[in-house]
Amino acid sequence: MLMEMISILLGIILLGAVDYGIGAVDLKLMLYLVDFPSAIIILALTVPVLLRGGMWKDFLRAWKLLNKKYTCHLSEIRRSLDVIEMMQKQLACAGIIGMLLSFVHILHQLSDLASLGPNIAVAILTMLYATIFEMLLLPLQIEAKRRIIDYMEVDTDAESAGSTAGETGAEGMAAAEEISGTGKERETAVKEREEAGAGADKIGDGQI
Repeated sequence: MLMEMISILLGIILLGAVDYGIGAVDLKLMLYLVDFPSAIIILALTVPVLLRGGMWKDFLRAWKLLNKKYTCHLSEIRRSLDVIEMMQKQLACAGIIGMLLSFVHILHQLSDLASLGPNIAVAILTMLYATIFEMLLLPLQIEAKRRIIDYMEVDTDAESAGSTAGETGAEGMAAAEEISGTGKERETAVKEREEAGAGADKIGDGQI
């Protein structure tokens, strides 16, 4: 999952550094993609939500899930997944709000054609940053869902093993009951034979 995040960032850097006029890569073009106010707007509309109700810990736990050796309870994974999905929606809303506010500002300055291009670029960068942040959260969402599925598979295997053991135990009890029943029948038959033999001896003694 960490490699996926790195590949996303590298892909964005390469696409941003491509000079589409000559088809070459120029890292100086990356300066056009840097706009700190746009990034601050996105963070200002998303980070305060994490500071409410202890969701910051759940958000940090989602990053720890990228470590295969890290383990936690199923309920904690579910909380982290809820926070990640909420953040994805929050980022989308923040990007749309930032872009719309920028366009409102642009519409009030249409007479200044020299600033029209840079202002439109800033509006697009706001939505671009929100999309990039949301893409970086996708691996976290996938990892959290995978952990939940693993927990469900373990529980299913445990239930199957328990039901199999229960069926085996029931069959063993039934077999034991059959054996005990057969033993009682044998004892009853032996007693009946002994009683019949004793009665015959008494009859013989009476005839003598």
